[in-house]
Parts: sequence; structure tokens; C-alpha cells
Amino acid sequence: MTAPTIQRREPALVLVLSIITLGVYLPFWYHGVYDDLSRLNGRTPSGHGFWLDFFFVIITFGIYGIWVDYQISQQIAEFEDRNGLGPAQDTSIIAVILDVAGYVTGFFTNVVTSAIQQDQLNRLAEKLESRLLTEAGMTA
Repeated sequence: MTAPTIQRREPALVLVLSIITLGVYLPFWYHGVYDDLSRLNGRTPSGHGFWLDFFFVIITFGIYGIWVDYQISQQIAEFEDRNGLGPAQDTSIIAVILDVAGYVTGFFTNVVTSAIQQDQLNRLAEKLESRLLTEAGMTA
């Protein structure tokens, strides 16, 4: 049995690149996250493809992106719960608060959401690898 691959990215680098590029890096990051979650759960956070969601984010001036971030956090926590990768960290409310704060104030607090979610994905990848090693009779 092999675990679905999750691309590891440095959360700090996600944050720095997002700020330096004034958010241009974020669609590339989201595209990767959509691929990761699709491999894990067989679906994207919204159930739509990345490009359709990207279009919705543009036409709603970013408001749809708040819901997408909420769904990403939910999907990660649900995967951990469903697979017994215990204790799941549901950061969906934090994602909404940071995204709304960024939307209202104009500050880039929403990029902190991306860094948090990337940290969650990295930890999930570690948990999956550890489980595989344990099942194979090796110690992690």
C-alpha cells in the first residue's frame, strides 16, 4: 500500500512568496493544493476544478476564496478523522477569520491562512508516511 503523495512546501516560503509577489504566487499554490486534496479524497475542496474556482474568485472579488479556504481546512480535518490520523486540527474558523480580516482591512492576513493550511498538509504527509512505516513493520 502506498500513501497518496502530498507535495511538501515550506509554510514560511508560501507566506514570503505570497507577500513578495503581492499574491501572484497564491494561485500556483492553490493549484498544487487542489491536486494534493484530489489525490487524497478524490475531490477538490469545492467539488469543481481549480480553474472554475479561480474564475469564481475573480468574479466575486475574492469572496468565494473565503469559502474555498474554509473547505480546504475542513477537508484536511475530515481526512484525518476518517483515517484515524488523530487529533485532527480543524482550522476552518481561523481560515475564515483571517480571510475576512484580510478582505476587510486590505492586509494580507489571508496568506497566513495558506501557510497554516500548508503546515497542516505537511503534518498530514508525515502522519501518512509514519503509518506506512508502522504497517510495514519498520519504526518511524
